[in-house]
Amino acid sequence: MDYGLASFLLYMQLLKLLLKPHKIILFYSKSLSSGFTGFNKTLLIIVSILIMSSPALKAESLIKCWKNTDGITECGKRIPREYYNQRIRYIDEQGITRKIKERTKTPEEIRSEQELARLLKLEADQKRKSREYDQVLLKTYLTIDDLLSSLRSKLDIINSRSKILHSSMELKKRQFGNLVRQAANMERSGRQVSPQLAELLDASRNEIHNLQSQINSEKKETEIIKTVFAHDVERFMITKSNRLKHSLSTPRQAKKLHAVKLSCLSEAQCQLLWDRSIEFIREFATRPILYQTNQIVVTDTPEKHQDIAMSLTRLDTRESDSKKDLVFQIRCHPERIGQEFCNSEEISGLLTEFKTIAYKINQ
Repeated sequence: MDYGLASFLLYMQLLKLLLKPHKIILFYSKSLSSGFTGFNKTLLIIVSILIMSSPALKAESLIKCWKNTDGITECGKRIPREYYNQRIRYIDEQGITRKIKERTKTPEEIRSEQELARLLKLEADQKRKSREYDQVLLKTYLTIDDLLSSLRSKLDIINSRSKILHSSMELKKRQFGNLVRQAANMERSGRQVSPQLAELLDASRNEIHNLQSQINSEKKETEIIKTVFAHDVERFMITKSNRLKHSLSTPRQAKKLHAVKLSCLSEAQCQLLWDRSIEFIREFATRPILYQTNQIVVTDTPEKHQDIAMSLTRLDTRESDSKKDLVFQIRCHPERIGQEFCNSEEISGLLTEFKTIAYKINQ
């Protein structure tokens, strides 16, 4: 028999066998007796082995198990149509699970999973951007006082522009008042307001309107800057304190950094420690509190060499949700005299006094 024709006939027979796998042995025996020799026999044997080992035929021989509407497991060779979309377990004759087809998800479940994945990705992106932003803050500012000084500089620039605008506004209002009086005098004398005067009145109104728009814009910019810096101050304090607390393990390091770390183990204890710490800052800091949230308290920067500025940060710990670390730090004037004051016994005494807050709470 011609090789090409034999291969074609073999292919056609194999297609039939794929539909009726139980006849493969019969086909094999008939083929051997019908004159296939040499290459054809070898081809037939190889293809027959492949068919016998194919996943489709293996799956066909496995028992299928599913749960009916009452939650009872049923097994058989054929799966009822109403359970096609259910979770199907394929087991062999020894009862060993060979394959599992999970339940087909409903469109609502698919949409819900997609929305959850989108939200998780959005949250991960926000956390990544927040970490990157924190790193930029740490690279831009060395201390919290550098950040506060930057805020003050920007606000001073805006305040200077605002003063100029307000002065211009007062001048324009006086000029406009004079023009209005001139127009009123002309009307009282029975004359019409001249076109030149009317033009000056319109121009003056427009100038006042434009100045007011600029003043409003300066106010908005001031509020935006304050909002941004309030966020930056909190992020800087939390990030900086997380790094700082690892350097406070020894008294020597704590004294050098003019800082103290206290820990609390319960929500009630942490809140009491937080409240007492704020009271301590209000009593002993010589600078007023600029920022206070549920995580940070920051006083204004030192102005004089003997000024005492303070910072307080509440940090979450990895041990539990209720345990917190409080990092307290005293800040002095950056000049040499101020730093010498920070190393004085007075500041050491304040740090020691702050530590007693935790001891009194725990008693």
